[in-house]
Amino acid sequence: MSAVRKEGDQPARILVVKSRYLGDVLLTGPLFSTLRKNFQECRISVLVKAGTESILAGHPHVHEVLTFPEREAGESLGAYGRRHWRWWRALRARRFDWSINTTDGDRGHIVGFVSGAGVRIGFLRVDRERWWRRFLLTHPIAHHVGPRHAVLRHLDLITWHSRIRELDTRVYNAVLAQDLSTVREMLLARGWDGVKPVVQIHPTARWRFKSWTATGMAQVIDWLHERGCVVVVTGSAAAEEMANIAAIVGLCRRPPVDLGGCLTVKQVVALTALCRLYLGVDTAMMHIAASLDVPVLALFGPSMPFEWGPWPNGWDSLTRNPYGRQGIQQSGPHRIVQKDWPCVPCHGRGCNDSHVSDCLEKLDSAEVIAVLQGFLPGEVA
Repeated sequence: MSAVRKEGDQPARILVVKSRYLGDVLLTGPLFSTLRKNFQECRISVLVKAGTESILAGHPHVHEVLTFPEREAGESLGAYGRRHWRWWRALRARRFDWSINTTDGDRGHIVGFVSGAGVRIGFLRVDRERWWRRFLLTHPIAHHVGPRHAVLRHLDLITWHSRIRELDTRVYNAVLAQDLSTVREMLLARGWDGVKPVVQIHPTARWRFKSWTATGMAQVIDWLHERGCVVVVTGSAAAEEMANIAAIVGLCRRPPVDLGGCLTVKQVVALTALCRLYLGVDTAMMHIAASLDVPVLALFGPSMPFEWGPWPNGWDSLTRNPYGRQGIQQSGPHRIVQKDWPCVPCHGRGCNDSHVSDCLEKLDSAEVIAVLQGFLPGEVA
């Protein structure tokens, strides 16, 4: 077990745990970067869910990305248990000085405790039924009261420390040369001349209640085509998302370039880096675009923009939030379109848990196009 270090000591090995989805992992980046800026000799390992690790490929401040073990197809429970036990032993053998759990989940707290880290940092909710979690942490952190963006919430885990004197709030996202070359070839093969501005449309999300109407998306795509843009539609290979994309493409007067289900995560990163503008719903792809400083126009429904809005790189305040509660907003190069109804944002799974959000269903394309006016590069608009 690592020797317990005092608060002011220099940690040599830090484990950061993020057991969430792709966008959540990406937005944890400023935490890694701030740790490296203040503890320049430390080695940072990040533990994530399998399937999200690729978004950290090439990150300048991450030395190692680990994934939680998952049971493989056909693997017996006993074999999985033995392999899991070996994984735990290997994790502990790394002798971490600090562990930082970036979510409320028990899993990250337990990982930190079992890892043997002398300093264990994490959020602690007031929960009588899980009072034992307090004993897994050496430095429990209370949640900030009031609206708080996810990036700032991650930084709350360490900014209390007396050695944290400099912040790095940029969300880094490496564009890999091979992926950039592959994506350029794909676009050229589909008619792009290498000059016309490319606009990325990402119309779908993991959850239906975050998606806009197919009619609205098609009308916006037609408007962009009329202004000389090359529109590229992206989405995951999930059946529901592919069906949504097909419905949108079918309604367009001139079909966009459809790359739905065709790209790896880092290829999507490369595609976005080629774009002048990103337009889409509240999903990980929105955060990818913002991390690359590509202007984002995000359509929000029941989600909370003050927590999940596209992060403006260069934001330099820990006390101010980039976004407010609702409505049309701008922060840095990014804009959010959202109804200003009293019930928005409800943070629910659609109206009355129906997985259909009226605040998106009743969002008219004219409202979105009004925000797009003047938002495109001058030579296009």
